[in-house]
Amino acid sequence: MDSEKKPLKKSLKESYPDPKKVIALGPETLGHHILHVLHLTNEPHNKRQDVADHLASHYHPDFQQDVKHAINTALGWLVEQTLLGATPYDQDMLYVTTHGKEIAEGYQPEHPSSVG
Repeated sequence: MDSEKKPLKKSLKESYPDPKKVIALGPETLGHHILHVLHLTNEPHNKRQDVADHLASHYHPDFQQDVKHAINTALGWLVEQTLLGATPYDQDMLYVTTHGKEIAEGYQPEHPSSVG
């Protein structure tokens, strides 16, 4: 695994080209992908809305609002599972917890050809 962290550039669309698939994913599946993306960034903290906006921005505008809703649901699940935490000074500012980093290390993103 490349140990060099990168800005939040990875696209959800790389793994899930069909926005309908993203919208239909459960928060656990989508959450693990988002956790992986956040873990690969060089930003220790990310605004919840910025994450949703960035990941949804690669889809057609007709689907962006529903994709953002799915992402926000998945972010909530990640927080409930203690894989993401909110900073004490800003509850909308999220970070990957130690437990989240352990889980993210073992994550294997789906290849687009395996996504139905």
